[in-house]
Amino acid sequence: MWFRRTLKQNGKVMIPLHLINSSMWFGTFYYAAMQGVNVVPFLYYVGLPQELVKLLEHSQSGYALNAHISLHIVTVYLAEVAIRRTSLSIRYLHKHSHMTTPPPIKEYLQDKMEETKERLSEKMEDGRDHLSGRIGDNKDKLAEKLQETKDQVFFRKKPE
Repeated sequence: MWFRRTLKQNGKVMIPLHLINSSMWFGTFYYAAMQGVNVVPFLYYVGLPQELVKLLEHSQSGYALNAHISLHIVTVYLAEVAIRRTSLSIRYLHKHSHMTTPPPIKEYLQDKMEETKERLSEKMEDGRDHLSGRIGDNKDKLAEKLQETKDQVFFRKKPE
């Protein structure tokens, strides 16, 4: 919940921080795998399904898969770290005037609604003008056709 709300409000800052943080952790885990750290015993300890753990234990996947699995184990903690670092970074950026403070949400939404209302009103007025012009043209054409038809047709009175 916090992660999504922070992402929605401060995505421009949070996404790069999260990517940098995840990359650093992946690099750390990759280096640890190169030094001989094996994740498989930990996976047994955590209680993952044995079929999955045995698949990883007998695989020749290399250091990248080991680092990837390690990264997924700590992903929950990485999200919390991203949230905390984002709030600290936002404060720093506001303090040093690198980022403007966003307007309050209610005012922002009201401004957007007014802009949208004005645009729709203009479009409706344009459409109304266009439609009334076409209706007038069609009335004139219809009147002409009606007159032509009256001129061509002779009406006879029935003898009584």
